[in-house]
Amino acid sequence: MSEMNREQTLWSKDLVLVFAATFLVYANISVFFHFYEYLRTLPIDPKWYGLLISIFSAVPLLVRPIISPLFHTGNSYRFLYLGTVFLMGSLVLYTFAVHFWSMLLVRILHGFSFVLLGTALMTIIVEFIPKEKSAQFFGLMSVIVLIPNTIVPPILPFLSGMAGGFTQVLILFALITALVLPLLATTRRSSTYSQKEGRQGRLSRKEIVEDLSDAMVPCLLLAMLFLYTGHALVFFFLDGFGRQLGFASTGFFLTLSTAGEIGIRVAGGSLFDRYNKAGLAIFIMAAMAPVYILLAYVRNENLFFLIGLLLGLAWGVAMPVFNALLFDVSKPRVRAFNTNLGLQMFQGGFLLGPIIGAPVVARWGFSPLFDICAVLSVFSAVFVFFIRRRLTQSKEQEGTDKPTSADEGTSPSL
Repeated sequence: MSEMNREQTLWSKDLVLVFAATFLVYANISVFFHFYEYLRTLPIDPKWYGLLISIFSAVPLLVRPIISPLFHTGNSYRFLYLGTVFLMGSLVLYTFAVHFWSMLLVRILHGFSFVLLGTALMTIIVEFIPKEKSAQFFGLMSVIVLIPNTIVPPILPFLSGMAGGFTQVLILFALITALVLPLLATTRRSSTYSQKEGRQGRLSRKEIVEDLSDAMVPCLLLAMLFLYTGHALVFFFLDGFGRQLGFASTGFFLTLSTAGEIGIRVAGGSLFDRYNKAGLAIFIMAAMAPVYILLAYVRNENLFFLIGLLLGLAWGVAMPVFNALLFDVSKPRVRAFNTNLGLQMFQGGFLLGPIIGAPVVARWGFSPLFDICAVLSVFSAVFVFFIRRRLTQSKEQEGTDKPTSADEGTSPSL
């Protein structure tokens, strides 16, 4: 595949295969929708349920920063195959995990397998992102990640009945996961161009320090952390807030927000790359702040659900634009590393959300919680404003010279 085709083609054969593999990988998370109910059938003290559920997410949070610098074009497929085999094995091992310690070990192995596979997959994916359509790509990728959550949970009861139980369904998904291997086998041949450009080999400590010393990268990562923390606060505490207000079917709020996320990415994803991404991110984060404040003090049920749709539309634009902006400002050599750090911010936000939210709700109630979301949005916009100034200054200094990788993928200002 030529460099020109990479920049212009979104629906290439390689990208379609990457999308399909991503769907299969994230379906492995959706299949655990009823995991809490399954734990109740085992001889395990309920006090350990929270640990057994959360350890799966905690392992990637600890492991990804360590392994990300080690992955590169030359070894990512090897780790992808290894992670796939580990993931399949961990799904099978749930059949034998019926007590606390055995279940804890399986959950740790499952979390490690997932981050190994996911990090390798992202390292591969970055090589196929069209440079001129990075925001549209990340929008479609996030839709594909969401689709399993809408398809798999409703059919789990049917699958459990047909297969003979939850662990048998996991074995079925282990077999389905094996399809990742042939799906991505052909993309390996297309990635050889990276080796010719000298991107092969693990990142050195000097390269990592230089990358993180560029103020734009940590500022953007912090802006993403603020975005995801606000999203997590709504996700975890919305139900209690709605019940306190006496609203029925508060889950419909999240249904509308998810529909908004998917809808805006599918319908308007191609527009994300036509505008200055930093300017678009600033506008969205600034506009989200008053919506959070409105949520904090809403008392009308219809307005409550309208806010869900508005936040979904905002999240639907902000998340792919942030990922695309991180891709654009990163040098080619560290794009995979920085993209994996972006995923780390997502998991970090969903870790910080409950840690921040629980004591706030316990002491002051729900309304101040959503005021905090508004403050986080403003801070996020401020950090991106700094990034936009840096990009503008860089362009002015370059004049008519060829743009650097920090400016690739940005469009004229809004």
